[in-house]
Amino acid sequence: MKGPYPCGQGMAEHQRAWERQSNDRQWKQPEGDDPVTLYRMMKTSVERFSDQPLFGYIPSEGMARSHLSYGEFADLVDAVASGMVSRGVVAGDRIALIVDNSVEWAATALAANAVGGLYTAMYTQQRGKEWAYILGDSTPSMAVVANTTVLDKLVEAMPDDASAWPANGVVLLGEEEANELPPEGIEVLNWSAFVQDGRAADALGEPADDPMALATLIYTSGTTGNPKGVMLTNWNILSNILSVQSVFPIYIGDKSASFLPWAHVFGSTVDLFYMIRSGVHVNLISDLTRIADELTEIKPAVMCAVPRVWNRFYDRVNAQLDSSGVKRFLSGKARKHASKRIAKAGVVCDAVAPTTFWDKRFDKIIWGKVRDRFGGNLRFAISGASALSPDVAQFIQMVGISCFEGYGLSETSPMVSANGWMGYGESRLNSVGKVLNGIEVTIDTSAWDDPDRPDEGEIIVTGPNVMQGYWNKPDETEKVIIEPGTFRTGDLGKLSKDGYLTITGRVKSQFKLENGKYVSPAPLEENLKLDSVIEQAALDGRNRRYTFLIVHPNMEALRKELNAVGIPTPGDDAAVCADPAVSEWLLNRVSNHAKGDKNWKGYEIPRDLILDHDEWTTENGLMTPTMKVKLRNLLTRHEGAIEALD
Repeated sequence: MKGPYPCGQGMAEHQRAWERQSNDRQWKQPEGDDPVTLYRMMKTSVERFSDQPLFGYIPSEGMARSHLSYGEFADLVDAVASGMVSRGVVAGDRIALIVDNSVEWAATALAANAVGGLYTAMYTQQRGKEWAYILGDSTPSMAVVANTTVLDKLVEAMPDDASAWPANGVVLLGEEEANELPPEGIEVLNWSAFVQDGRAADALGEPADDPMALATLIYTSGTTGNPKGVMLTNWNILSNILSVQSVFPIYIGDKSASFLPWAHVFGSTVDLFYMIRSGVHVNLISDLTRIADELTEIKPAVMCAVPRVWNRFYDRVNAQLDSSGVKRFLSGKARKHASKRIAKAGVVCDAVAPTTFWDKRFDKIIWGKVRDRFGGNLRFAISGASALSPDVAQFIQMVGISCFEGYGLSETSPMVSANGWMGYGESRLNSVGKVLNGIEVTIDTSAWDDPDRPDEGEIIVTGPNVMQGYWNKPDETEKVIIEPGTFRTGDLGKLSKDGYLTITGRVKSQFKLENGKYVSPAPLEENLKLDSVIEQAALDGRNRRYTFLIVHPNMEALRKELNAVGIPTPGDDAAVCADPAVSEWLLNRVSNHAKGDKNWKGYEIPRDLILDHDEWTTENGLMTPTMKVKLRNLLTRHEGAIEALD
């Protein structure tokens, strides 16, 4: 059976790349045919899939999608590695990347791995001073930057002293000549010239083969203070990949749509390296504003995304299905039939194919059109980085897509647990699934003293995926590494008797009200963002009698709803958000929702609401590059309004 629903294993068109790992194997080190480095993992995939397409990408705006095979990509990686060596890069060197997802990003990371170096990736939307800090901390010997705009910002932020710059030069993507130049003695070379030099240089020779050598420094974009460089070895990452090898419905030749930033550990481990291991054709989304058009063209079978993407999908589809009486009637019938067949199957997260005549009919006229938004062929999806609402997960399942939520951190390479990997029908809503093979989770209840939730505590992870520590920060490392391979996550959670993990918040983000009750804001904020008028939300109230809510609304949706109930919306966005009638209306909407939702306790429901007309972004310092709210900055921004609350 083709299409979005589960297919029987062993069918000719659906072949898994490798055998599933034994549940009882040892995970302390590689064994047998295990790849020992990321580069060598890539080479084993090349041996199997050499002529198959690996990357699909749009070279520049307006051009058709091009494709690069596994074999062609491996040749590029070897040329980049030879180029690095010829310019003085040696084992242990760091290579800085300030580049968006691209073939060049992947080639640079794997080339660094081939020579025994490690890549340090940053986000192109970060501030120049953040790049300068990371370069100063990691001291790379070479840097690769996305374009002249990035280079200009870097030159402005970095010291004028050449000793602070990567000694082996800066490689600039594209063919534009640099505008601003680094200090004298630091060469800037265009990518094409760098690759050409690498092809002309001596061949790489025997690549690095130490599984315990560092593969990357991933800088966590902390909500407070400077970022910390998470030290991950080859085996940290490879053990994570191998533990879920061939456990999900991903098959050789499947197309993926890739838009998660590879500078984030979820993006690099799952959306890049895991896909290369699995023989997937990775298609890069070139323009997020045209993602629907590109998905229609790509027709992916596999996709990784964060809850914000699924939440927007949920909002927009439901708004369309609610836009007329006919659509409401038909979608209501479709929901009824989908719910009935899913309940009969007794599974969550896994897609369940329609069976009866009317079920198939409504699937075709409603859910099939929804699937067409993703190209019509999406079978498997992973959601990570923050909590996915059960309502959204159930809706995705109705649509006919298997979507599994996972949990992890940069410090755990990233995956700790996931739904889906245990087998069809074994997933559970309101959980992040079972802990992966080779990993142990314990709950430290001493880190949490809420008498109403005695089974919750800080999640402690032990396994081969746990980082080596924070680069140049032994004191910070000591706070979280109990012993080698055991890590305090800072996350709150609970573990069921049959091994399912549930995340309930962050230790540091919990707060206590004056009445002694604890509030865990993260899942409540995600719950609120399912409302089409709420784009961003932050719940607080530490040491206060009641909670309050700060909201950046979806202004278009907000104006539409306000006009429908007779509240005028003249003026600009700032004027609308400053109108007390608007705040009162939205607060009532939030309160009514929370009172009818079992996820909310009475004391958690906000008594006050502050509207912020500006989007929270990395540029204005209110969000990290990984889309976490910098709460301290947000509270400072609204300090006057907060002080005026009762």
